[in-house]
Order: sequence, then structure tokens, then C-alpha cells
Amino acid sequence: MSITNTTQQDPLLFLAMAMGGGTTSAIEAQERQGQAELVRSQVLPADVRGKDILEAAGVVFGDAVPGDPLFVNATLPEGWKKVATDHDMWSKLVDADGVERASIFYKAAFYDRDAFMRAL
Repeated sequence: MSITNTTQQDPLLFLAMAMGGGTTSAIEAQERQGQAELVRSQVLPADVRGKDILEAAGVVFGDAVPGDPLFVNATLPEGWKKVATDHDMWSKLVDADGVERASIFYKAAFYDRDAFMRAL
């Protein structure tokens, strides 16, 4: 599972979504999809505040995702996972005991796409 780079999508796709339910609805749908893709993927944001803390805990940051400078491939320690929150732009990285280790921001909207993560 990869993350869709919405800045590279056909603008007619967004136009069709907006015509079907309005611009706000189309943007919210992009952000919901972005969060779902993020938590199912094997990537983390390239912009990491406290990267050394996460690496010391066993997170392995790999190469950049081809064609998407916002993300890098990553390997999480056994039992760690990304979990969606009730806000489409925020997710959590939790350890095997369910303790939140990092907060992840990903705004998937094509016009202002951004991602970063901060260790807690």
C-alpha cells in the first residue's frame, strides 16, 4: 500500500468529486483517504522532529519514496503501528503496549499537501 501524491493526480478527478458533493466535501474525502493510506502504508514523514529518539527506540528510516518527497520508507519495531485519530490530518505512532511514541501530521489536500512527525 502506498500513499497517493495528490499533487500529481488528474485535476479532472478532483473536479468530478467536487461537482458530486462540493469542494469542501471533496477536500475532506482526500484527507480521509490520505489518513487511511498513511496508517496502512510502510512509510513515515521525511520531516521528523526527534528522529534520534525514534531511532533509539528501534524505528528504521529508509530511502525516500520515489516521486514523493514528503515520505520515506520505514520499518517499525515489532508490535508498533500507526493509528488514525478522529481528525483526518493527525495519526499516532504507538508502541507494542499502546503507548503513543509520536504524533504524525499529514494533510493530503492537493493544494497544501504537507507531512511531518514529532517524537513524544
